[in-house]
Amino acid sequence: MFRWHEIIDDVMLLLCLIALCLLSGCLTAAKIGQWQRAVYGWGMDRSASKPCQVASAEASAYLAKSNTDLLGTGKLTELDSDSQAKELMNSAALACGRRMP
Repeated sequence: MFRWHEIIDDVMLLLCLIALCLLSGCLTAAKIGQWQRAVYGWGMDRSASKPCQVASAEASAYLAKSNTDLLGTGKLTELDSDSQAKELMNSAALACGRRMP
């Protein structure tokens, strides 16, 4: 006799793993929050250079817009890729002499 609950558990686990894989290249609320806290700290540091402040402000503005867009997103398929955000974060990290979180 089949154990339907075991099959359902396996299918649910598989679906969760697929969803995780699909979201790995997308900007999620957790990524936005973590990255925004980092660039804010870099740009607001007393020792931050002007290029660091500018790069941090650009990354922060992009992340803020992405966060607003994320709130208006109705489907998982409408999430933005994180490639532009990563590029801006890398630029800010480089300008500030920091490592990307």
